[in-house]
Amino acid sequence: MNDSFQYGDIIFLGIVAAFVLFRLRAMLGRNSGLDPREMWKNAARNVSQVKNVPFSDRLSKKVSEEDIVPQQLQGNQMVSAGLKAIKAVDASFSTSDFLVGAKIAFEWVLEAFSKGDKDKLRMVLSEERFKHFSDEIDAHKNEDARRETTLVSVLATDITEVFLKGNMASVTIQFTTEQINIMRDKDNKVVGGDPSQIEKAIDVWTFERDVSSRDPNWKIVAT
Repeated sequence: MNDSFQYGDIIFLGIVAAFVLFRLRAMLGRNSGLDPREMWKNAARNVSQVKNVPFSDRLSKKVSEEDIVPQQLQGNQMVSAGLKAIKAVDASFSTSDFLVGAKIAFEWVLEAFSKGDKDKLRMVLSEERFKHFSDEIDAHKNEDARRETTLVSVLATDITEVFLKGNMASVTIQFTTEQINIMRDKDNKVVGGDPSQIEKAIDVWTFERDVSSRDPNWKIVAT
């Protein structure tokens, strides 16, 4: 009896790992550039969280569909209506998954811009936004000092606006973060700012996607 329980347990954990990997891929799309090794780490971490739950309990509990309008947004009629409209035309849309993906994209862009990595920026930015960031990188390339931003933490990701115009969905998020901003010279020495000083920052970014497209990626169209 113990052997059959362990066998069923292994099968279940494999299903959980596959499900978690699928959800991670869905957050920003198949071509988001997320490192597959990180996906598997997250999958393994999620599997370990359910490892000690009795097998019979796992089978009896169904994963409930996440409410498309989180409780903190239910008082905002414009945002609520927008999220419901997107869900109505895109059954795969999940507000919680979108927010996780948006946070990943925010961290991705800050790090890539700080390092001047245009290839990474192209993955999540619209053509117009990419040109803006690319021009900024080029403009500062030959300067004696460069700005370096280190993201310490994301304190909040708040949806402020949601629109669905035709097939184009648009979601605006306000990111409240803690950052360290310094200036380094060509020798990598700090010439401005304090590496130990954490500053609070607020950024408002807009994500856009054609919900009629098979491409699941959201693009950042405004920062």
